[in-house]
Parts: sequence; C-alpha cells; structure tokens
Amino acid sequence: MKPVRGRENLSSLKKTVYCVVVLFLALGVIKGYLLWLDNYFGLHPEVVYATAAGYVEELPLEGVLIWDEEVVTAPADGLVIYPSSEPKRVMKGEIMAVVGETEVRARVAGYFIPGLDGQEGKWVYSRLWPGILDFPRFVPAAPLGSGARLRQGEPLGKLVPQPQELRCIAYLDKTAALEQDILSGFVNIRTEPGGRTRRAGVRACLDADRKVKVYLTLPFFLPSALVSRGFSCSVLAGEQRGVSVPDSAVLLRGGKLGVLMVRGGITEFVEVEGFPADEDSFFITRSVDAGSMVVLHADKVKEGVIRLW
Repeated sequence: MKPVRGRENLSSLKKTVYCVVVLFLALGVIKGYLLWLDNYFGLHPEVVYATAAGYVEELPLEGVLIWDEEVVTAPADGLVIYPSSEPKRVMKGEIMAVVGETEVRARVAGYFIPGLDGQEGKWVYSRLWPGILDFPRFVPAAPLGSGARLRQGEPLGKLVPQPQELRCIAYLDKTAALEQDILSGFVNIRTEPGGRTRRAGVRACLDADRKVKVYLTLPFFLPSALVSRGFSCSVLAGEQRGVSVPDSAVLLRGGKLGVLMVRGGITEFVEVEGFPADEDSFFITRSVDAGSMVVLHADKVKEGVIRLW
C-alpha cells in the first residue's frame, strides 16, 4: 500500500507543477499582449482636431429703468379724448389729448403716455442708487382711457422729453470677466436670445458683496420701454475667441497645462492657457490654432514618434 500512496503523491505533485507552469505561461502571454497593446496604442493614438470656438459669460440682468418725465394735467374740466391709447412719439406743439374743447399740446418733443403708475416724481436716481437695497415696488402704468371726466389740474398722462438717455439700475453676479468689462466703461447686452448684441455704457458701479450694482446707459429708447419701469436682458461678459478640444486632450505636466500636439509623425507637449468650458470640453486661448491635431487621450501617450495610419 505504501508504494501506491507514493505514486499518488508524485502524480499530485506533477499536476500541481503542471498547473503552475501553465498559469505562468498564461500570465506571460497576457502580459506580453498587454505590453504589445500598450505599445500599439502609444504608437497609434486617437487624435482630434481643435475647433474654432467663442466663449462668453451670460449673466441675467433684472433691473429698473430711469427716465426724466413730467406729468401733464387737464387745463379745464371736461371729458378727455386721446388720439392714441398707446405710448407715442409727439412733436413740439402736437396734440396729446383734448379735454372738453381744449387741446393739450406737447411743450417739447418726446413720448406721451396716456397713463400713470403712481411713481411720477418719486422714481429718481437719488432714491434708487444709494446703498444696497431692494428696489421699490412698482406696477405697470394704468391706462387712462378716452371718455373719462377730469377736473382742471387732474393728471391725464405724462410726457417723457426727447432726446434723453434711457438709464438702468441693476444687480449682477460678480465675476472677473464682468469686472474687467466694467473697468472698460461698457458692457454688452442682449435683449432676446440669439438677438443683436449692443453696448451699454457704465455710468457708475457699486460693490455689493457677491454682486455688483451697476448704473447703465442703454443704447436705445423706444416708446414700448415706458410701459413698465422694469427691465430684463442678458449681459455678455468676457467675450473671447479661441479653440475647443475634448477635456481628455489636456494634461498637467510640471505644474503646466498642455496638449500633445501632433506635427508630422511626432507628438510634442505644448503649454496652453484656457479653462474648462463644460464637463467635456476645454477652451484654449493660446498656443493652439483651429485645425491643429492633438492627441485625444493625452495621459496615455508619450512624446515622440507615432504612427497615425
């Protein structure tokens, strides 16, 4: 019986050695394949082309409008008749309304509004600008329709003399780009998505912790702006031109951001300046032109010779 047991132990040992040898051979083959694969992808990296792009910070603006105005009163008792129920431009001497048999003519050229909102004479810069306070409440102007009976001296509308600049006071989120634009004396605004961009002059600014209070001169003054004292638009700050690449194409080396630029059959680390534009792309402002070829996964490739095909 002992010899049989010895043969069994020897057979078990051979099987163990055989399995270990096979395992090491398999590991060797896998390691070799991975080395080959790593070398292959190192020599044949995925590449992308930098695309021309623009970057701008779009900040919502919710503010109030300021203009010079004067209340127009009835010169006599009687029923009031308006040529138009909407705000309209009037020339000096033009009829704005008729009260009884008396014509009410414009003292100067401007916009006449047949309505009041109760803030006439109160809605002024000296009240709205000082300090960091919420704006007073206001409501749209209530129209005064034709046919109402007025007594002498009662208001029948208001006249906004022209020409004059339409002004706006608003709070904006503070950003470095916005502060830079404010220092230049202008900010870019857009009144509707995809609409025309215009420049608004900065008359004054006031630091308000995480926000900045601005006093702007708007580049337009339309009668429709007089319906309400509220105003909203978008401020486009820090407009820049550059290129966009996938975020994976940018790597940090020696404390410097860069990309692996492909020139001919060679990759070369090129230092860049820029910032993440979103979760998947990086906006570059220097060193890379539109159409430049860069390695897609820069952290997996070394500088040197590559084969693109």
